[in-house]
Amino acid sequence: MRSIDVLDVHAYPDGPDTSTWTQAQKQALAARIYRDYWDPTYVSESGTINQNWATFIQPNKTIPFRIPRIRATANMIYPGTPVNFTEWSAAFAGESDFSTALGDADAYGILGRERMYLASRWTAPSPTNPNYLALKLFTNYDGKLHGFATTSVSDTNDGDPNLFSSYAALNSTGKTLTVLVLNKDPSNSVQAQFTMNGFTPSQVTSYTLASTNPTQIVPSTTTSWSATQTFAPYTATLLVVTGTTQLPGAEWDLNPDTTMVAAGGKVVLSPKVTSGTATVTLGAATSDSGITVVVSQPTLSKGHNGKITVTAGTTPGFYHYSVPSTDTAGVAQQQGGYILVGNPPATFTKTGDKQKGAAGSQLTLSVTLVPGQSGGSASGGTVLFTTNSGSVSSRIITTDSTGKATVVLTLPSTAGTVRVTAEGQYSLGHPVATFTETAQ
Repeated sequence: MRSIDVLDVHAYPDGPDTSTWTQAQKQALAARIYRDYWDPTYVSESGTINQNWATFIQPNKTIPFRIPRIRATANMIYPGTPVNFTEWSAAFAGESDFSTALGDADAYGILGRERMYLASRWTAPSPTNPNYLALKLFTNYDGKLHGFATTSVSDTNDGDPNLFSSYAALNSTGKTLTVLVLNKDPSNSVQAQFTMNGFTPSQVTSYTLASTNPTQIVPSTTTSWSATQTFAPYTATLLVVTGTTQLPGAEWDLNPDTTMVAAGGKVVLSPKVTSGTATVTLGAATSDSGITVVVSQPTLSKGHNGKITVTAGTTPGFYHYSVPSTDTAGVAQQQGGYILVGNPPATFTKTGDKQKGAAGSQLTLSVTLVPGQSGGSASGGTVLFTTNSGSVSSRIITTDSTGKATVVLTLPSTAGTVRVTAEGQYSLGHPVATFTETAQ
């Protein structure tokens, strides 16, 4: 039984001081600011960005990379912990301004794509504002309670992320693909060329929220699909595309897809089938330089997980990787994620290892925390002591001013080998020391 169901965070994108900005500058900021949530190349525009709250070993602290960073931290400490944002918004130009509608639509797309468990805007959009209609593009675009499809699919574009965004999802039958396209440029139309893999489109209906008509979502007539589409300036357009695809015989997950490890460390992923009955075979992983990803157990079936070992290099940073697959229904998929490589971990020096004592007697053990390049300090750290036999005087000890944490081990009443493990915080890279003592 899990002791933590979900990690909840209030997560407003960090913006600069806009007190002297023009309205046009604020509008442009509102339209691009959600790069804060996902973009590993986006340097924060805030002069006070500070990621120390996450863990001491966090890399690249001027780059928010907010959702992957938080999910990676949660999965490092307690794999499989979902993440909520129960407060978010970025209405720099005002709640009623159209830039806020574009920003909100961008955020909804990102929150879905980046696998957030739940998110609630603070505050709810007013029905009199355009951003209320931005929400309806996802929940009730046609007034008949039809919404954005339920399974996120890969959607990449080569547009300027400050001015252009797109998100896509497939419905449960595989016959409807929804694609949200945001042209955040207030002056220029965008002509986009679409390439689809695995889905054969036939017809399309568009639903457009435009700055020139901000009080309603305007549907188009249904037409045959065209791979070339034009999007007017400052618009949010939902394309509802009908067509056909072969659904996979099983869905699978990297379990987890995104996590964190200190420089030089290793982490094991346990890919699993999440639905369906097909057997899935994983292919060779590809990754950014800076991590090594090895698939050692490539066969997945319901109840039987695979194994992927990720070894971090010595350079902290954000590293993307992907793993292809084919199932016994003949459908290819690809899953990917990020490994956040943190600063080198703290270490322990230990005192009292390999002692001998009479059964039932007491031994004193200690570790001294050496923070090294982890970003933390020697004093004030917590150390978890556990033993396979006998008992320890306290399970959690705080290090003193010299970094020392001391515990008293009471040996068991019968002779044998006793192993005591000291574990440091994940925020320092999770240093571990093991003692081997003997009860005589």
